[in-house]
Amino acid sequence: MEGLQLYPCGNECCERLAYYGMSTNLVNYLQIRLNQGNVTASNSVTNWSRTCYITPLMGAFLADAYFGRYWIIAIFSIVY
Repeated sequence: MEGLQLYPCGNECCERLAYYGMSTNLVNYLQIRLNQGNVTASNSVTNWSRTCYITPLMGAFLADAYFGRYWIIAIFSIVY
């Protein structure tokens, strides 16, 4: 694989590690540090999780329709 092709794989790996590492402790953090109730903290984590899963679909649409695969990965990586 070329360097440009390895970049999306590494980016995805780092993203998944960050997602799963953060999601396991997020409810506790919201309850203890931000004094949210259990329902509010769980709802916030659910909304965050939903956003994490829907944004790749938006990125895929933009990549297929307008920019191209590698340009959209580079743009979202800079924003991310």
